Amino acid sequence: MNILGIHNTGITSSAALVVDGELVFACAEERLNRNKYSKYFPTLAMEACLGHAGLRLEQLDCVAIGWNPALNIQSRFRSGFSEWPAYAGARFYSVANTLLPRLPESELIATEQVFRTAGAEHLRLVHVNHHLAHCANAFFLSGHPEAAILSCDGYGERACTVWAIGRGRNIEIVRELRFPHSIGCFYSAITQFLGYVPDHDEWKVMGAAAYGDPGRYRSEMAGLLRYEADGEIELDLRYFDHFNFDSKSMLTRKAFEALGAPRTPSQPFEQRHFDLAAAAQAITEDYLAQAVNWLAQRSGVGALCLSGGVMMNSVFNGKIAASRRFDDVYLSYAPDDSGNSIGAALWAAADLGDPLPPQLPGGASPYLGPAYDDADILALLERYGLNARPLADVTGETAALLDAGAVVGWFQGRMEFGPRALGNRSILADPRRAEMKDRINAAVKYREAFRPFAPAVPLEVAADWFEMPPGTTVPYMEKVFLVLPHRRAAIPAVVHADGSGRLQTVDSRANPLFHQLLTVFGERTGVPILLNTSFNLNGEPIVASPTDAIRTFFTSGLDALVMGGLLLRKR
Repeated sequence: MNILGIHNTGITSSAALVVDGELVFACAEERLNRNKYSKYFPTLAMEACLGHAGLRLEQLDCVAIGWNPALNIQSRFRSGFSEWPAYAGARFYSVANTLLPRLPESELIATEQVFRTAGAEHLRLVHVNHHLAHCANAFFLSGHPEAAILSCDGYGERACTVWAIGRGRNIEIVRELRFPHSIGCFYSAITQFLGYVPDHDEWKVMGAAAYGDPGRYRSEMAGLLRYEADGEIELDLRYFDHFNFDSKSMLTRKAFEALGAPRTPSQPFEQRHFDLAAAAQAITEDYLAQAVNWLAQRSGVGALCLSGGVMMNSVFNGKIAASRRFDDVYLSYAPDDSGNSIGAALWAAADLGDPLPPQLPGGASPYLGPAYDDADILALLERYGLNARPLADVTGETAALLDAGAVVGWFQGRMEFGPRALGNRSILADPRRAEMKDRINAAVKYREAFRPFAPAVPLEVAADWFEMPPGTTVPYMEKVFLVLPHRRAAIPAVVHADGSGRLQTVDSRANPLFHQLLTVFGERTGVPILLNTSFNLNGEPIVASPTDAIRTFFTSGLDALVMGGLLLRKR
């Protein structure tokens, strides 16, 4: 079957294509329309999916959407949805709103719409529950035949946290917590309180937390909510206003009385702000650990799959993996909402009887986007009047540039899916040079000086540099682990303030070229690690095309650009 997955409800819309149970293409709309976090319908991404497989829309067996609006109108009759509609298309939900509340109470998992034509082609839409799509993204990509699943985000339809168990092609939701009592909304509210954009900048808070004392404001922060050992959580709504979508602030004045004045976006970060970030991070980690422990007791299985925007918190992910509460902790390369195009498509494929994705070492490949060969790149360079030098030894000559202190844009193969660059659309630098962190933040990324960078390391030597449980892989930068104390001085540019690193372990089978570059750099310098950050400027999406890469190269402090087998220098 040919199944198109769509995510267009919330942040970073995307499209994915599953053919006969295999995920063959996926792309976020932001990469193609160049509007970061684009919420527009993923028209360009959808067209790229269809173009990759040579399909037309009418050849699709199903379009799966990672949001089920029937859940929003199931519980009660809403007269505003059911009176004479403002336009005729509103009858798609006005009729359902009248009928659904009259049915016996039962949990919906999906809603189907079929648009029949006079010909043989029909358009079939399957609306999959938001958190079910999150669960499917994690479980079906993990390759585990059986796993416990925890999905946690701000909210999806009505749910905020969902516990599930996956077996074979079936995912059973065993428990859920509903909005507005959301740990994701708590963290987003603190993100806004600290002067950042909620639902976008949470990782800035996570990065800032490493510079703070979690104990200084722990009691004040803990007074905003309470949670139990079974993962039950209740926000004290006297302090929150996130459920009032007409309110500018997610916190109330009462919260400001407890925590102090909020930081404005232009205000310098003070130690107080770092301490508040640390307290919020500590409380979030503690709550999530309780939720995971309950699931471990309830499921009795050895593998854990995590998904949802909250699970972008790589610090927590590393700690839960290190705790060995489960034998394996898996997150996909896109646990955020953008991954729900993949999750919805895979759930629909499994539901319709297609084969499940194959079991692959470390999980499924994230390299799902467009690719450009040297002929494509040369033609573009010629059009722009630019001269690039062919590289006889791509990895050897790039390693020499990095060893000499160059900051290199690295554009290779198929684009990664998800919010992190994983070695195909990356900016690379020498981690031995302590000044690299400040240099790239200031002259390339144009962002806060405290923001850390990720170390990429060959999988087979990762345990020589990081405190990791045996057998652990981190293919998608999804977990943070401590750098071994005696190794920290060797890679200062990628060691965070607390001695940790959000690493990427690179498997030669998953990305042979990037693995070879790391290996060659290691042979040359004795350090088989590179600083790896996303190939983009602050406020822009990661580059998708050679045009994007060239523009970013010439408008930043990058020294060299390696695209395929070609090298472009500024001087």
